Amino acid sequence: NQIIVPYKCEYQVMLADGTKIFLNAGSELRYPVAFTANERKVFLKGEAYFEVAKDAKPFEVQVNDVYVRVYGTHFNVNGYDNERVQTVLLSGSVGGSSLKNPGVEQMIRPNEMVEVNVSTGECEVKTVDAAAYVAWKEGYFSFEQETLEQIMAKLSRWYDVQVVFENEEVRTQRFTGRVDRNENFQGVLNLLQRTLLVKFKVEGNRIIVSK
Repeated sequence: NQIIVPYKCEYQVMLADGTKIFLNAGSELRYPVAFTANERKVFLKGEAYFEVAKDAKPFEVQVNDVYVRVYGTHFNVNGYDNERVQTVLLSGSVGGSSLKNPGVEQMIRPNEMVEVNVSTGECEVKTVDAAAYVAWKEGYFSFEQETLEQIMAKLSRWYDVQVVFENEEVRTQRFTGRVDRNENFQGVLNLLQRTLLVKFKVEGNRIIVSK
């Protein structure tokens, strides 16, 4: 089976084993109608939150040549960026590895994130606020010292708009905040403009960002 979630949408699916998967906008999921006797494996593009059902068979997510192996848990996988895959753990235990270095699996604990470089296979573990990374599932955008480029990438998927930066330096401006995903797009832009660090010009479906 294949699920393709368009921009401005979310989708939830329950697999044959009882695992629940919440798919964010602009994501794709491939999964079997029924799992084999030896493994449970799905393929992801984009971002998804997993609530994996307990089973003797291991559960594995493949995204951008990175493997996330699950040992009964709740976690979020973000593979929108083709250069890196971020896995954030809320409960249980997961391990991340890459096709570049399949013999090395990096385990993480709750409120940790493993970030795998797709090109090199290198893994980096960070301590994070896991709730902030799954705020999208609860209906919010949560930004914690994120660059404007990262923020606009999230907004462009949800509101289905094209973003153009007039000034390269504005990409690296950092913001912290929390916004309801039901807020209209102009309302979100107004909140960012109140910082006086950035300006937006709306031309139809095109957003021009400047200092």
